Formats: sequence, C-alpha cells, structure tokens
Amino acid sequence: MTTTTHEINALKKYVRATNFLATSQIYLKQNVLHKRPLAHSDIKPRLLGHWGTCPGINFVYANVNRLIVKHNRPFIYLVGPGHGFPAVQANLFIEGSLSHFYPETIPYNETGIEDICKKFSAAYGYPSHANPEAPGQILEGGELGYSLAVGWGAVLDNPDLIATVLVGDGESETGPLAASWYANRLVSPATNGAVLPIVHINGYKISGPTRMGRMSHEELDLEFRGLGYHPIIVDSEAEEDIYVQMTAAMDTAYSMINDIQTRARKGEDVVKPRWPVILMRTAKGWTGVSEYNGTKLEGNCESHQVIVNKCATDKGHLSALDNWLASYQFQELYQINAQGELIFDADISSLIPPKHLACGRQHLTYGGEVVRALSNPDLEKLSYGPEVPRGHRGYSMLKMGQWMRDAFKLNRDQRNLRIFSPDETYSNQLQAVFEETDRAWQWPIESWDEDMTRDGRVLELLSENLLFGMLHGYTVTGRHGMFPTYESFSQVVSSMADQYCKFVYASQGVHFRKPLPACNVVLSSLLERQDHNGYSHQNPSFLGAMLEKHPKIISAYLPADANSTLVYTERAFADRDKLNILVAGKKELPQWLSLEEARKQAKDGVMVWDFASDENPDIVLAGCGDYVTQECMASLVIIRELLPRVRIRFVSVTELSSDGLGSRKFKEKPWMMDEIFTQDKGVVFNYHGYPNTIKKLIFDYKGSRRFRIKGYEEEGSTTTPFDMGVRNGTSRYHLVIDMAYKLFQQGVIDETKHVSITTDMLQRLVDHRNYIKANGVDPVEIENWVWTR
Repeated sequence: MTTTTHEINALKKYVRATNFLATSQIYLKQNVLHKRPLAHSDIKPRLLGHWGTCPGINFVYANVNRLIVKHNRPFIYLVGPGHGFPAVQANLFIEGSLSHFYPETIPYNETGIEDICKKFSAAYGYPSHANPEAPGQILEGGELGYSLAVGWGAVLDNPDLIATVLVGDGESETGPLAASWYANRLVSPATNGAVLPIVHINGYKISGPTRMGRMSHEELDLEFRGLGYHPIIVDSEAEEDIYVQMTAAMDTAYSMINDIQTRARKGEDVVKPRWPVILMRTAKGWTGVSEYNGTKLEGNCESHQVIVNKCATDKGHLSALDNWLASYQFQELYQINAQGELIFDADISSLIPPKHLACGRQHLTYGGEVVRALSNPDLEKLSYGPEVPRGHRGYSMLKMGQWMRDAFKLNRDQRNLRIFSPDETYSNQLQAVFEETDRAWQWPIESWDEDMTRDGRVLELLSENLLFGMLHGYTVTGRHGMFPTYESFSQVVSSMADQYCKFVYASQGVHFRKPLPACNVVLSSLLERQDHNGYSHQNPSFLGAMLEKHPKIISAYLPADANSTLVYTERAFADRDKLNILVAGKKELPQWLSLEEARKQAKDGVMVWDFASDENPDIVLAGCGDYVTQECMASLVIIRELLPRVRIRFVSVTELSSDGLGSRKFKEKPWMMDEIFTQDKGVVFNYHGYPNTIKKLIFDYKGSRRFRIKGYEEEGSTTTPFDMGVRNGTSRYHLVIDMAYKLFQQGVIDETKHVSITTDMLQRLVDHRNYIKANGVDPVEIENWVWTR
C-alpha cells in the first residue's frame, strides 16, 4: 500500500510539533511557544523527566493516528516506557483530549500549553509517568514490564479494538514483559481484538546498552519468529526514509491483523495466528542535541533523562536548548485565531482523529457505563443447606468453582467474565467451570487434551506475571475477572498488584474516571496443606503485603467455610474500585454456618459464633482462616472436657483491611471491639498468616495487650497436615496451652491445673510427633476429627 508524499509530510509535521511540546514540558516555565530566544529565567528551577524515549513515543502516536483516521477503527495506545510522559501529554494536547476533560486548566491555546509545561513533574502538578489523570491511560507507567500483558487483557472480548503497545527495549528485558509474548497462545482472533506490539529499539537503558540494541536484524527476526510472530523491521539507519518505512509497516501490520480476524470470524480454524510485531530502531533522544562538549547524546544512554541540564545557569546549555527548540520550527505549524485558540495547520489536523476515536477519548478506558454488572448465581441452590449438620465436611473451593460455573452460564451473552489462572484451575478445585466453558488455546489441540477450545473463558499459562497483567487490562476496561493461584507463589505479582492499586487509588479524584470492577485474587493451596510440597510452598506473604495498602482499595476475605466462601465470592464480584483477596482452602473442612449466618457475618466481617460460645465468658478464642478455625473449634472441645466450668467465647473474623479487623461498617463502631472481645478478658487469636499482620491491625486498640496472636512463624517442611500447625504453634494443643495460661493469669484456674493442662498438651504433641515419624500420617482421630458441642 503506497503512502503519499502528503501523508509523509503530515506525519513529519505532527512529530515535530509533539517533539517540541515534549521538550518544552521538560524545560520551560514561560516562553513556552519559543516566540523569542530563551533566557535563563524561562527555565524551570528543577529539570526532571526523561527525554530519550519521547521521540519514539511521538513517532508511533502519529502513525497510530494515521491508521485511526484511515480505517475509522478504535485504537488504544499503551506506552511501556511510561516515563516518556511528556510525549504522551503532548499528543493528548494536540488531539484535544486534555482540553476536553480539563477545559478550565488546559484550554486549547497558549494558556493550555503553559499549564502542561509549568506543571509537568512539578509539585502538585503532573506526574512524570503515565497516570490516571491523563486521558486514555489504563496503566501506571512507573514500573516497567506490564504494558504488553495489560494490552492483551484489554482486547479480550473487545473484538473491534486494536491495542498498540509500545515496548521499550529496556522494558523487554523484564520477566513480566518476556512472558507476555506468550499470550498469543491464548487470545482468539475470532472473538477478541488484537494487540499490535511495537518494540522500540533505541539501544540504551539509563546507563548502558540493551540486549536488543546489540542484536542484528537476523537475530531479532529469528527470535520473534520463534515466539510465533511475524516481525517487521523498521530502521532509521536504512536508506529508505524512516517515515516511509513506518507507514508501510503499520499498513502491513493492520492488513495482517484484519486478515487473521476475518478468516477466524468466517469460521476458519486459525491455528497459531502469526500476529505482526514491529521492531523499530530509532536513536535514543532522536532529534535532540546530537552531542555536547564532546559527549555523544543522541543515540546514547546519555540522552535517557534531561540533557543539557544546566540551562538555568549555563549559557552553553541554554544556547544548545534554544537551537534545539528552534530546529522544530514550531511557529510554522500553527496559527492563533480570533478567540485565541491554536489552529494547527491542515497537515497536522488531517492526523487528528474524530473526537470519539482519539486515543485519549476511548470510552473503554474510563469505566462507568462500559461496566456491565454480573448476573449472580443463586446462592440458595449452591450452598450447603439446613439439612447439612453443623460440622459436616465440605469443600470451599469446589463451591467457588460452582459459583463461577453458574456465573459463566448466566453471563454467556455478556462476555464479561473470565478466569486468569496460572495453570492451577484443576489443582485449586475450580473444575466445575469446565461444565460451562473451557481453557482457551490457539495452538494445536490434541485429541487427548481436556477442556481446551479456541474460545474458552479460562486463560491458563504458567506465568503469574502475564495473567495478572491480563486481568489488570480486562478489569480496567470494564469487565470482571478472577486470578486464582497458589498462595505461596502469589508474591510473584505483589508489585504488579501494588501498581494496580495505585492506579485505582489515583483514579478516585479524577472526575472522568468512573468505578471499575474489582480485581479478585483467590489464594488457595494454602500453606497449612502444603505439607507434601514442603517449605518452598508455605508462604502467606502476599496477604500481609497487601494489608499494608489503602483500606478503601484492599479487602482480604478469609471465609471460615464453604457457605461463607460463596457469600464473599458474590461480594467480591459486586465490589468496585477494589483489589479483593479471597483466602480459601481446597481440602475438605468442617462447615460451620448456614447461608443466612454467613450473610449475617459478612455484614461486619466479625461475629461471635453463639453455637460455640458461652455467656459471660472467662476467655475469648478467635479464628481468622479456615484451617485455623478448625483448630480453634477442636481446641474448644478439648478445653471444655478439661475445664467444664470455664466459659469461652468464640469469635470468627472473616474480613481484614489495613485499618483493622472486620468490614467498614464494623470499624465505624469502635465500641464493637470491646463488645466482641470483652473489655478485660484474655484473647487467643489464631490467624492464617504471619502474627505480625494482626498485631499491626490491632495496635491502636486499647485492649490489644490482652491478645495472644498465633500464626505462621516461618516454620515448615515436608511433613503431615496437622504437623504444619504444630510447627507454627497454631494447633489445637497449642491453643489449649495458651488459653490455660490466660485463664491462670486471670485467676480463673490455679497453678496446679495450669501445669497439669500444659503438661498434658505437651505430651500429646510429643506423642503426635512420634506417631507421624513412625507411620507417615496423622492419627485417625486428627485426620477424621468431628466437631461436637
């Protein structure tokens, strides 16, 4: 497809304009249109930002706009090297998105340019990275590596959308980005949009060369063909004009995407769709200062951040910047009309998309009306009913799988629900979903492969990074998702989850951003039952790390049984602007609550279990987590046998956030802590994760000194399930020891009774260790324990 001279000239003018505006934002506080030679007083007192990547961002943005105008098709543009935000903001200004969303502060005139220049990377101004305040952005650009995965997630179930993702060659060296290339195994061209990756090979990171920057064209071609893509190389060092090369590459890529999707949507089974990827070589700091004082700047790592950075005081630096800005001849590219508005020349205007198609105005990126609420399954049909006796054993994760199965069925036409599972759907006992859907797989499917089709709604690949990034892209564009994973390895995505939370939190004060579906992380294969895999699989760190975050964004749900799991699953998918963590075991456990009781507890997240408690208690026992709750209930049976006259209260805690125990409603009534935990009685608290997590959450509670917190103490091995609790002091025997000590402290029992009970429990622990060493399994009375009141 031939590109006209007019198109090439328009692109060159457009990039000149955006390069000028990007440079002005980094350096200038006044004289932002460069109407006169620069003076020292025009320069900001602090020069912050990253210049080197900006020209490439601008170059790609212009070419994306050309395709939008040409094909009238929706695109979003994700910038992996998000620290090139001056370039992103320059384009958002020219296309009119900034003046649309911020008409008072960023009008489409010189005042608007002054605003983005003065406030760029300034205190209480605009961040130096892509951020939620900027229209069209769906990714916090501060941490590299997530752009491609988020782009893949955004195009799922958006069949008309193309996500252009600019991947920095430095960014491509990160683990998350490296794994993101494998998403081509998962995304069906028949029902989803497409990702157009453009790898920006400018050769350098902050202080050295990149791997791709030192690879030959042949090596790059082989690498990406091996990954399953069709590479198209564009190189500014080639004889042909880089602008001509790039327009041809974009046209070819668009044609390939259209061909793959058309064939798939006509019913052809497109196996291994070979999506295009553009490998774009341009110099780092392209069009900037070539060299200064004998130091190479353009095409070198020296251009990564602010070059000639002493312009406020050094005449030589100021002169270099003055000549640099003058080289763009920005005054030739616009006029100012009678109303004071900027009117860009006809060539540049020809590349500004219609308002509804501008990258900064894509409605998919703002939540609100694009969010379609889920039709919820009937919990009455799924739950363990009143005919099931209290203490009957059942499976929480199986029930969650049944909920998801029914949700897939009810929302089949909406196509707004997916599971992103790092190869653990079966292992985490969610297999009921395969009664309604399958695992998505675009490469060959063998006759013996189970539950795999081209258009399955379960995405499985053994990369937590890739799948969490896809979940991010899916939820911030208005859909609902679940990320079930082994608890021990969820820490792999802790930083990604943090970036997601920062994006959601920063969006709260942005007037055009509306509520988004929650990001739901399910932790199963819990540490208490990782006895067979051993110490490497015993790690509740993700839960503790996330409970450091903002309480409005993070909620941790630790249901005690299957009915509670159903209630909290329903709540999690109804939540907005949240990251929810659901912690549920996949093994058989006692069922404690009716559906009605589970719903009642979920209102506060903390509840006294009357059926297991006495009035006017001498001591309080609390549990948070399903396996530890079982141990609590077992300890109640033991201590009541030993001390039948002692009155005990059991408290179940099923919700946590960084500001304490329970739900927000519970926290709004501070007196409830005293009502639940009493004002003066000892409390033994058995927790699924690290004890310090609970200690921090109750630090401000005046009665916190009465609490003895039990939890995972980083003791583990290949052992038996019960021995995991023994090693960490969360077993029923340890709980009895601690309750006896509290009762002795309070004068409820005497020293003789205290010593007798403690000796008894310690002997039981010795006997247990001897038994498992001899037999390799827990005693029958432990393994098949049944609760009785």
